[in-house]
Amino acid sequence: MTTIHAIVFEDTNKVGFGTFTLPEMNDNQMLVKTHYTFVSSGTETRVLGGHYGASDKFPLIPGYAAVGEVVQIGVNVKGYRVGDFLSYNPQTGPKGIYSQWGGQASMHLVGGEDKPVLLPKGADPLNYVVSQVAAISLRGVMAAQPQRDECAVVIGQGVIGAFSAGLLASQGCRVIAVDLSESRLNRSLSYGVHACVQASDPDALERILAYCDGGANIVIEASGSSQGVTLAHKLIRKTPNVFRDPKTYYVNPISGIVGHWPRIVYQGTYIEKLSLDPRADLNSEGVLLLMPGDRGNEDRLNAVEAIRTRMIDPRVYIDRVVPYTEAASAYEQLRLHPNDVFSVVFDWIS
Repeated sequence: MTTIHAIVFEDTNKVGFGTFTLPEMNDNQMLVKTHYTFVSSGTETRVLGGHYGASDKFPLIPGYAAVGEVVQIGVNVKGYRVGDFLSYNPQTGPKGIYSQWGGQASMHLVGGEDKPVLLPKGADPLNYVVSQVAAISLRGVMAAQPQRDECAVVIGQGVIGAFSAGLLASQGCRVIAVDLSESRLNRSLSYGVHACVQASDPDALERILAYCDGGANIVIEASGSSQGVTLAHKLIRKTPNVFRDPKTYYVNPISGIVGHWPRIVYQGTYIEKLSLDPRADLNSEGVLLLMPGDRGNEDRLNAVEAIRTRMIDPRVYIDRVVPYTEAASAYEQLRLHPNDVFSVVFDWIS
Protein backbone atom coordinates (compact mmCIF):
# COMPACT_ATOMS: atom_id res chain seq x y z
CA MET A 1 0.00 0.00 0.00
CA THR A 2 1.17 3.54 -0.84
CA THR A 3 0.51 6.46 1.48
CA ILE A 4 -0.04 9.82 -0.20
CA HIS A 5 -0.75 13.43 0.74
CA ALA A 6 -3.52 15.37 -0.95
CA ILE A 7 -5.23 18.74 -1.00
CA VAL A 8 -8.80 18.36 0.22
CA PHE A 9 -11.85 20.55 -0.33
CA GLU A 10 -13.42 19.82 3.03
CA ASP A 11 -16.57 21.88 2.51
CA THR A 12 -17.74 24.96 0.63
CA ASN A 13 -14.77 27.34 0.42
CA LYS A 14 -12.81 25.35 3.00
CA VAL A 15 -9.44 23.87 1.99
CA GLY A 16 -7.43 21.38 4.03
CA PHE A 17 -5.11 18.42 3.63
CA GLY A 18 -5.27 14.70 4.16
CA THR A 19 -3.19 11.54 4.20
CA PHE A 20 -4.65 8.60 2.31
CA THR A 21 -3.84 5.16 0.99
CA LEU A 22 -3.86 4.22 -2.69
CA PRO A 23 -5.36 0.89 -3.73
CA GLU A 24 -2.93 -1.90 -4.57
CA MET A 25 -1.34 -1.24 -7.97
CA ASN A 26 -2.48 -3.76 -10.56
CA ASP A 27 -0.51 -5.18 -13.48
CA ASN A 28 -1.91 -2.59 -15.92
CA GLN A 29 -0.98 0.48 -13.90
CA MET A 30 2.00 2.68 -13.12
CA LEU A 31 2.80 4.44 -9.88
CA VAL A 32 3.60 8.07 -10.62
CA LYS A 33 5.20 10.57 -8.26
CA THR A 34 3.73 14.04 -8.72
CA HIS A 35 6.18 16.86 -9.39
CA TYR A 36 3.81 19.74 -10.22
CA THR A 37 0.10 20.40 -10.50
CA PHE A 38 -1.55 23.33 -12.27
CA VAL A 39 -4.69 24.83 -10.74
CA SER A 40 -7.48 25.13 -13.30
CA SER A 41 -8.57 28.22 -11.43
CA GLY A 42 -12.05 28.76 -12.86
CA THR A 43 -13.10 25.12 -12.60
CA GLU A 44 -11.49 24.38 -9.26
CA THR A 45 -12.73 27.51 -7.47
CA ARG A 46 -16.23 26.72 -8.68
CA VAL A 47 -15.91 23.16 -7.37
CA LEU A 48 -14.70 24.69 -4.11
CA GLY A 49 -17.86 26.81 -4.13
CA GLY A 50 -20.02 23.69 -4.41
CA HIS A 51 -20.78 23.89 -8.14
CA TYR A 52 -20.53 21.12 -10.75
CA GLY A 53 -22.23 18.69 -8.41
CA ALA A 54 -19.64 19.10 -5.67
CA SER A 55 -21.99 20.41 -2.97
CA ASP A 56 -23.08 16.93 -1.87
CA LYS A 57 -19.68 15.27 -2.40
CA PHE A 58 -17.48 17.09 0.11
CA PRO A 59 -14.87 16.25 1.23
CA LEU A 60 -13.12 15.67 -2.09
CA ILE A 61 -9.76 15.86 -3.82
CA PRO A 62 -9.82 18.36 -6.74
CA GLY A 63 -7.67 18.94 -9.80
CA TYR A 64 -6.86 17.31 -13.13
CA ALA A 65 -3.64 18.92 -14.41
CA ALA A 66 -0.63 16.99 -13.10
CA VAL A 67 2.82 16.01 -14.31
CA GLY A 68 4.87 13.36 -12.59
CA GLU A 69 7.61 10.76 -12.79
CA VAL A 70 7.01 7.03 -13.24
CA VAL A 71 8.49 5.19 -10.24
CA GLN A 72 6.96 1.72 -10.68
CA ILE A 73 5.41 -0.16 -13.62
CA GLY A 74 2.98 -3.06 -13.72
CA VAL A 75 4.08 -6.17 -15.62
CA ASN A 76 1.51 -5.66 -18.41
CA VAL A 77 2.42 -2.04 -19.11
CA LYS A 78 4.29 -1.57 -22.39
CA GLY A 79 5.89 1.51 -23.92
CA TYR A 80 6.68 3.29 -20.65
CA ARG A 81 9.80 3.26 -18.49
CA VAL A 82 10.66 4.05 -14.89
CA GLY A 83 11.93 7.64 -14.95
CA ASP A 84 9.57 8.77 -17.72
CA PHE A 85 7.69 12.02 -17.14
CA LEU A 86 3.97 12.02 -17.88
CA SER A 87 1.03 14.35 -18.11
CA TYR A 88 -2.08 12.43 -17.13
CA ASN A 89 -5.72 12.46 -16.01
CA PRO A 90 -5.88 10.54 -12.72
CA GLN A 91 -8.85 8.19 -12.52
CA THR A 92 -7.99 5.91 -9.60
CA GLY A 93 -8.17 7.91 -6.39
CA PRO A 94 -7.23 6.93 -2.85
CA LYS A 95 -9.51 4.98 -0.58
CA GLY A 96 -12.03 6.71 1.65
CA ILE A 97 -12.56 9.99 -0.18
CA TYR A 98 -14.27 11.23 -3.34
CA SER A 99 -12.09 12.54 -6.19
CA GLN A 100 -13.11 15.39 -8.47
CA TRP A 101 -10.81 14.67 -10.22
CA GLY A 102 -8.13 13.75 -7.74
CA GLY A 103 -5.14 15.41 -9.39
CA GLN A 104 -4.01 17.44 -6.39
CA ALA A 105 -2.13 14.62 -4.69
CA SER A 106 1.47 13.54 -4.17
CA MET A 107 1.23 10.21 -6.03
CA HIS A 108 -1.19 8.55 -8.45
CA LEU A 109 -1.95 5.20 -9.96
CA VAL A 110 -2.04 5.71 -13.72
CA GLY A 111 -3.43 3.23 -16.22
CA GLY A 112 -4.65 3.23 -19.79
CA GLU A 113 -7.93 4.91 -18.87
CA ASP A 114 -5.92 7.87 -17.55
CA LYS A 115 -4.57 8.47 -21.07
CA PRO A 116 -1.03 9.34 -19.99
CA VAL A 117 0.93 11.56 -22.37
CA LEU A 118 4.65 10.86 -22.48
CA LEU A 119 6.66 14.07 -22.29
CA PRO A 120 9.69 14.65 -24.55
CA LYS A 121 12.97 13.26 -23.29
CA GLY A 122 14.80 15.73 -21.09
CA ALA A 123 11.67 17.85 -20.61
CA ASP A 124 11.41 20.14 -17.61
CA PRO A 125 8.12 18.97 -16.06
CA LEU A 126 7.35 22.50 -14.86
CA ASN A 127 7.10 23.64 -18.48
CA TYR A 128 4.52 20.97 -19.29
CA VAL A 129 2.25 21.29 -16.26
CA VAL A 130 0.20 23.83 -18.24
CA SER A 131 -0.42 21.40 -21.11
CA GLN A 132 -3.70 19.97 -19.79
CA VAL A 133 -5.35 23.39 -19.60
CA ALA A 134 -3.63 24.72 -22.73
CA ALA A 135 -5.12 21.76 -24.63
CA ILE A 136 -8.62 23.04 -23.86
CA SER A 137 -7.80 26.39 -25.46
CA LEU A 138 -5.98 24.73 -28.34
CA ARG A 139 -9.03 22.62 -29.18
CA GLY A 140 -11.21 25.72 -29.36
CA VAL A 141 -8.73 27.65 -31.48
CA MET A 142 -8.31 24.74 -33.89
CA ALA A 143 -12.10 24.40 -34.15
CA ALA A 144 -12.28 28.03 -35.34
CA GLN A 145 -9.71 27.34 -38.10
CA PRO A 146 -8.04 30.76 -37.84
CA GLN A 147 -6.54 32.28 -40.95
CA ARG A 148 -3.65 34.71 -41.10
CA ASP A 149 -4.76 38.36 -40.96
CA GLU A 150 -8.19 37.56 -39.55
CA CYS A 151 -9.45 39.60 -36.64
CA ALA A 152 -10.10 37.67 -33.42
CA VAL A 153 -11.55 38.89 -30.13
CA VAL A 154 -10.99 36.91 -26.93
CA ILE A 155 -13.37 37.81 -24.10
CA GLY A 156 -11.90 36.91 -20.72
CA GLN A 157 -8.20 36.70 -19.95
CA GLY A 158 -8.15 33.97 -17.36
CA VAL A 159 -5.98 31.00 -18.23
CA ILE A 160 -8.29 29.62 -20.95
CA GLY A 161 -8.65 33.01 -22.62
CA ALA A 162 -4.96 33.78 -22.24
CA PHE A 163 -3.88 30.56 -23.95
CA SER A 164 -6.48 31.21 -26.67
CA ALA A 165 -5.18 34.73 -27.28
CA GLY A 166 -1.58 33.56 -27.50
CA LEU A 167 -2.40 30.72 -29.86
CA LEU A 168 -4.45 32.97 -32.16
CA ALA A 169 -1.62 35.49 -32.27
CA SER A 170 0.80 32.70 -33.18
CA GLN A 171 -1.45 31.91 -36.17
CA GLY A 172 -1.09 35.45 -37.49
CA CYS A 173 -4.45 36.77 -36.32
CA ARG A 174 -4.96 40.33 -35.14
CA VAL A 175 -6.12 39.66 -31.58
CA ILE A 176 -8.06 41.97 -29.28
CA ALA A 177 -8.14 40.91 -25.63
CA VAL A 178 -11.07 41.92 -23.41
CA ASP A 179 -11.25 41.67 -19.63
CA LEU A 180 -12.29 43.56 -16.50
CA SER A 181 -8.82 43.26 -14.98
CA GLU A 182 -6.14 45.75 -16.00
CA SER A 183 -3.41 43.41 -14.77
CA ARG A 184 -4.68 40.57 -16.96
CA LEU A 185 -4.96 42.90 -19.95
CA ASN A 186 -1.40 44.12 -19.41
CA ARG A 187 -0.27 40.50 -19.17
CA SER A 188 -2.00 39.68 -22.46
CA LEU A 189 0.40 42.01 -24.29
CA SER A 190 3.12 39.44 -23.63
CA TYR A 191 1.09 36.88 -25.59
CA GLY A 192 1.32 39.07 -28.70
CA VAL A 193 -2.18 40.58 -28.74
CA HIS A 194 -2.76 43.58 -30.96
CA ALA A 195 -4.84 45.57 -28.48
CA CYS A 196 -6.57 45.39 -25.09
CA VAL A 197 -10.01 46.70 -24.15
CA GLN A 198 -11.31 47.19 -20.63
CA ALA A 199 -14.69 45.43 -20.48
CA SER A 200 -16.11 47.96 -18.02
CA ASP A 201 -15.57 50.93 -20.34
CA PRO A 202 -18.93 52.48 -21.27
CA ASP A 203 -17.99 52.32 -24.97
CA ALA A 204 -16.23 48.93 -24.81
CA LEU A 205 -18.28 47.52 -27.70
CA GLU A 206 -17.51 50.48 -29.95
CA ARG A 207 -13.85 50.41 -28.90
CA ILE A 208 -13.50 46.74 -29.86
CA LEU A 209 -15.28 47.30 -33.18
CA ALA A 210 -12.92 50.19 -33.94
CA TYR A 211 -10.10 47.65 -33.94
CA CYS A 212 -12.09 45.16 -36.03
CA ASP A 213 -13.35 47.19 -38.99
CA GLY A 214 -16.95 46.04 -38.77
CA GLY A 215 -16.65 43.00 -36.54
CA ALA A 216 -14.47 40.01 -35.79
CA ASN A 217 -13.97 36.87 -37.85
CA ILE A 218 -13.54 34.90 -34.62
CA VAL A 219 -14.86 35.62 -31.15
CA ILE A 220 -13.77 33.34 -28.32
CA GLU A 221 -15.93 33.70 -25.22
CA ALA A 222 -13.81 32.58 -22.28
CA SER A 223 -15.21 34.67 -19.46
CA GLY A 224 -17.86 32.14 -18.49
CA SER A 225 -20.38 34.94 -17.93
CA SER A 226 -23.70 35.80 -19.54
CA GLN A 227 -22.39 39.35 -20.09
CA GLY A 228 -19.46 37.95 -22.04
CA VAL A 229 -21.80 35.85 -24.19
CA THR A 230 -24.00 38.87 -24.93
CA LEU A 231 -20.94 40.88 -25.96
CA ALA A 232 -19.66 38.03 -28.15
CA HIS A 233 -22.93 37.96 -30.10
CA LYS A 234 -22.57 41.67 -30.88
CA LEU A 235 -19.00 41.44 -32.10
CA ILE A 236 -19.16 38.98 -34.97
CA ARG A 237 -18.57 40.29 -38.47
CA LYS A 238 -21.85 40.85 -40.30
CA THR A 239 -22.69 39.45 -43.74
CA PRO A 240 -25.64 41.74 -44.61
CA ASN A 241 -27.46 42.50 -47.82
CA VAL A 242 -25.76 45.15 -49.94
CA PHE A 243 -27.54 48.19 -51.41
CA ARG A 244 -25.68 49.32 -54.52
CA ASP A 245 -27.58 52.59 -54.69
CA PRO A 246 -30.73 53.99 -53.05
CA LYS A 247 -32.97 52.55 -55.79
CA THR A 248 -31.44 49.08 -56.17
CA TYR A 249 -31.71 46.19 -53.72
CA TYR A 250 -28.96 43.63 -54.07
CA VAL A 251 -28.22 40.42 -52.15
CA ASN A 252 -24.72 38.94 -52.10
CA PRO A 253 -24.43 35.57 -53.88
CA ILE A 254 -24.47 32.89 -51.20
CA SER A 255 -21.66 31.02 -52.99
CA GLY A 256 -19.23 33.78 -52.05
CA ILE A 257 -20.16 33.65 -48.37
CA VAL A 258 -20.54 29.97 -47.48
CA GLY A 259 -17.33 28.71 -45.90
CA HIS A 260 -16.38 32.20 -44.74
CA TRP A 261 -18.80 32.64 -41.87
CA PRO A 262 -17.65 34.36 -38.70
CA ARG A 263 -17.16 31.99 -35.77
CA ILE A 264 -18.08 32.17 -32.09
CA VAL A 265 -16.31 29.71 -29.80
CA TYR A 266 -17.86 29.22 -26.37
CA GLN A 267 -14.89 28.27 -24.19
CA GLY A 268 -16.29 29.23 -20.81
CA THR A 269 -18.16 27.06 -18.36
CA TYR A 270 -21.48 28.65 -17.49
CA ILE A 271 -23.39 28.40 -14.25
CA GLU A 272 -26.20 30.56 -15.61
CA LYS A 273 -28.60 29.38 -18.30
CA LEU A 274 -27.83 31.10 -21.60
CA SER A 275 -30.26 31.99 -24.37
CA LEU A 276 -29.83 32.98 -27.99
CA ASP A 277 -32.23 34.45 -30.52
CA PRO A 278 -30.24 34.13 -33.76
CA ARG A 279 -32.06 36.84 -35.71
CA ALA A 280 -32.12 39.39 -32.92
CA ASP A 281 -28.76 38.64 -31.34
CA LEU A 282 -26.53 37.82 -34.32
CA ASN A 283 -27.91 39.90 -37.20
CA SER A 284 -25.95 37.93 -39.78
CA GLU A 285 -26.84 35.46 -42.52
CA GLY A 286 -24.54 32.84 -41.09
CA VAL A 287 -22.49 32.30 -37.96
CA LEU A 288 -20.69 29.14 -36.89
CA LEU A 289 -21.35 28.42 -33.22
CA LEU A 290 -18.65 26.18 -31.81
CA MET A 291 -18.79 24.57 -28.37
CA PRO A 292 -15.69 22.38 -28.00
CA GLY A 293 -16.05 19.53 -25.57
CA ASP A 294 -13.36 18.35 -23.20
CA ARG A 295 -9.86 18.07 -24.60
CA GLY A 296 -8.89 14.73 -26.04
CA ASN A 297 -5.55 12.97 -26.15
CA GLU A 298 -4.75 14.42 -29.57
CA ASP A 299 -5.36 17.92 -28.20
CA ARG A 300 -3.07 17.19 -25.26
CA LEU A 301 -0.35 15.84 -27.56
CA ASN A 302 -0.69 18.96 -29.72
CA ALA A 303 -0.37 21.15 -26.63
CA VAL A 304 2.79 19.32 -25.57
CA GLU A 305 4.22 19.84 -29.05
CA ALA A 306 3.24 23.53 -28.98
CA ILE A 307 5.22 23.89 -25.75
CA ARG A 308 8.19 21.92 -27.10
CA THR A 309 8.39 24.11 -30.21
CA ARG A 310 7.82 27.30 -28.19
CA MET A 311 4.56 28.15 -29.90
CA ILE A 312 3.43 28.30 -26.27
CA ASP A 313 5.92 29.75 -23.80
CA PRO A 314 4.67 28.10 -20.60
CA ARG A 315 6.54 30.37 -18.21
CA VAL A 316 4.58 33.37 -19.47
CA TYR A 317 1.41 31.69 -18.20
CA ILE A 318 2.77 30.57 -14.81
CA ASP A 319 2.27 33.29 -12.24
CA ARG A 320 3.17 31.58 -8.96
CA VAL A 321 4.88 28.31 -8.03
CA VAL A 322 4.26 27.51 -4.36
CA PRO A 323 4.58 24.45 -2.12
CA TYR A 324 1.37 22.42 -2.05
CA THR A 325 1.28 23.06 1.70
CA GLU A 326 0.25 26.64 0.87
CA ALA A 327 -2.85 25.45 -0.96
CA ALA A 328 -5.36 26.97 1.48
CA SER A 329 -4.04 30.50 1.05
CA ALA A 330 -3.51 30.01 -2.71
CA TYR A 331 -7.13 28.99 -3.31
CA GLU A 332 -8.32 31.86 -1.12
CA GLN A 333 -6.36 34.30 -3.27
CA LEU A 334 -7.73 32.77 -6.47
CA ARG A 335 -11.26 32.89 -5.10
CA LEU A 336 -11.28 36.33 -3.47
CA HIS A 337 -8.66 38.21 -5.50
CA PRO A 338 -8.69 36.73 -9.02
CA ASN A 339 -7.40 39.96 -10.53
CA ASP A 340 -4.26 39.80 -8.42
CA VAL A 341 -3.40 36.12 -8.99
CA PHE A 342 -3.39 34.84 -12.55
CA SER A 343 -2.37 31.21 -12.07
CA VAL A 344 -0.93 28.88 -9.45
CA VAL A 345 1.30 25.83 -9.74
CA PHE A 346 1.77 23.55 -6.72
CA ASP A 347 5.24 22.12 -6.16
CA TRP A 348 5.13 18.60 -4.65
CA ILE A 349 8.85 17.81 -4.59
CA SER A 350 10.71 20.71 -2.97
